[in-house]
Parts: sequence; C-alpha cells; structure tokens
Amino acid sequence: MKKIKVEHSILPGLRIIKTVIALLIVMIISVCSNGIFAPYDLAVVAIIAIQDDVTQTFKQVKNRIGSTVIGGIIGTVAMAIGYITNSNILEIVLVPIGIFLILYFCSKLINKAEYILIACYVFLAITLEEPPEISWIYPLEIMVTTIIASLVAMVVNLYDPRRKKKITTYNEKGR
Repeated sequence: MKKIKVEHSILPGLRIIKTVIALLIVMIISVCSNGIFAPYDLAVVAIIAIQDDVTQTFKQVKNRIGSTVIGGIIGTVAMAIGYITNSNILEIVLVPIGIFLILYFCSKLINKAEYILIACYVFLAITLEEPPEISWIYPLEIMVTTIIASLVAMVVNLYDPRRKKKITTYNEKGR
C-alpha cells in the first residue's frame, strides 16, 4: 500500500480549530439562552478574540471588554437622553457628542486608543439600531454578550496540546 504524504500547509492549524470550537460553544450558549444572546454578536466577538497565542488573546479580550463597557455606558446615557426627550434633532446631536466623548476619553484620558473602534461600534449599535421592546436591557445585553464570547474564546485558546509548561498571563517575578 502506498503512503500518501499530506503537506503540513493544507491541514487546518490549531487557531482554526480553536476558532471553530469557540464558535460551537457560543452557538450553544445562544440557543440555550432562548434568544437573549444574539448568535451573530457572539460569533463575531469569538472570531475576533481568538488570536495566535494566549497572551495576544488575553490582550484582545481585555481590550474588547474595556471598549465595550465604555461604548455601552456612553451609548446607554445617550439612548436614555434620546428616549426622555423623544426628539430626532437631539439624536442627531447626541451621536456626534457620544463619539467625541469616546474619542476623547479613550485617547486622552485613559490613553487606550485601541479601545476606540469597538467602543464606537458598541455606541452606534446602542444608539442607532432599532432596540428590542425592553430598550433599557439592550445595552446590557450587548455588553454581556461581548464578555461571554470573549471569555469563551480566551478559555478555548488556553488549550495547546504542544505546550509543556504552565500558562501565565502575568509576570511571575512581580508576585
């Protein structure tokens, strides 16, 4: 019998397999939540969060959660003001003001420019998308969905069958 040699480059890598596993887990979470957690949102976050190694994934998850909370809080305040005033003109003013606040807060006050893109995305999702019936819960759902999918991706990415030593995401000498 002749052996077939399979080139290493055509086999799926560990990152591909981990991404698919993370997607499988978040899809199960979405189905089990009976529609509370949107499958699209979970899937996108899980795909973005899986990185080449654990340290990069941890950094991506930390950035994703931080930026989601910032965009979520500013978006919730803007949504509340828009809801209370019930005015389209105010919405036109609130969106640019909210984006300004995110840009200024992230780049100047906390020096986390890497938060800007996702914070703006979350803010716009909260303020411009049509919210479900209970609109006050919508921003919270977006934030919780991001946190869940990010944590699933991080846990899945911790597994590496080739790793022989303990994983740390901090400097052990600084304990």
